[in-house]
Amino acid sequence: MYQTKYSMKFVSFTLSAATLASCIILLSSCGGSSPTPATVKSGSWTSLADFGGFARSGSAYFVIGDKAYVGGGFVDGVTTGGVLNRVNDFWEFNATLNTWVQKADFPGTARSGAVGFSIGNKGYVGLGTDGVNRLRDFWEFDPAANGGAGSWRKIKDFGATGETGRTGAIGFSVAGRGFAGSGFNGNALNDIWEYLPATDTWVQRTSIARKRVNAVAFTLNNAVIVLGGSNNGLAIREVEQYDPTANTWTQKAALTQRDANGNRIDQPIAREFAVAFAFGGFGYITGGSVNSQPFGDTWQYDATTDTWKEYVLFSSKGRARDASAGFAIGNLGYVTTGRSGTLRFDDTWVFDPNGTN
Repeated sequence: MYQTKYSMKFVSFTLSAATLASCIILLSSCGGSSPTPATVKSGSWTSLADFGGFARSGSAYFVIGDKAYVGGGFVDGVTTGGVLNRVNDFWEFNATLNTWVQKADFPGTARSGAVGFSIGNKGYVGLGTDGVNRLRDFWEFDPAANGGAGSWRKIKDFGATGETGRTGAIGFSVAGRGFAGSGFNGNALNDIWEYLPATDTWVQRTSIARKRVNAVAFTLNNAVIVLGGSNNGLAIREVEQYDPTANTWTQKAALTQRDANGNRIDQPIAREFAVAFAFGGFGYITGGSVNSQPFGDTWQYDATTDTWKEYVLFSSKGRARDASAGFAIGNLGYVTTGRSGTLRFDDTWVFDPNGTN
């Protein structure tokens, strides 16, 4: 049995008599009125059924139709030989029923830091690390096989012949096609590859400009937005858009919190280990971290204007976290699992940009 230990730190504050008196005078001069409330941000986060497996982080995930699939990753609080345990169970989330159902276990080496994407009615998972080795194998999942329990089939290893394994990569689906790339194989990488199921081959596409480890991607209007990640110990601020038809990358507004004239604008802080999803013509990111400090903010991206808008904090309900699984089903976004420091989670949350918080 896995056990999680929670600890809370309490800090006491002592006011001097003079300080207390000044506080009383200040309140009296204001007629005892309360401070002006902060502007309430749009949207809502609502708790759903807990993830079916053990609390974890660094899982792979993908969406097929109206169901999401999440599995693998670090489990909470257990080590073997000093290496944090990885698992290979996989779970299906049914948003309509608000249920998690276990599916066929991933047959490859148990891992974290893997990527997933879908092509048609099949899902694909690969790369990652088992805690010792970086991996390059890839597997195809058929959710309809085995009486609905699903089945896995090994496909060609990622990339070119002789390619080394990697972790912290990105995977994405766009226009019925599946891609993976970037990440870390001992060095940060920026290559992008497309998997072709008909020939069971990987074809290299145009590389992204910036090398990125633990970046995030979402698909919007038949294009892909990639942002975040880190390299050389720094979070990557550049945002890049991929056009799969033209096989080209375009630079979007970087996450500098400033416009071209140096004026302050609303933008998320550049980060790694975030999650992202897109629906209703907009993209969203939430969570992530910088220097292991997790975020709890939520941001909407408008590709038409290349601008951001902040929505209700995820951390207004759930714990701020990184290395979660995140996906969209219909016109809602979902976040499950993840970590905050050494604490890992098994809760699930749904984001509605039109909800009331």
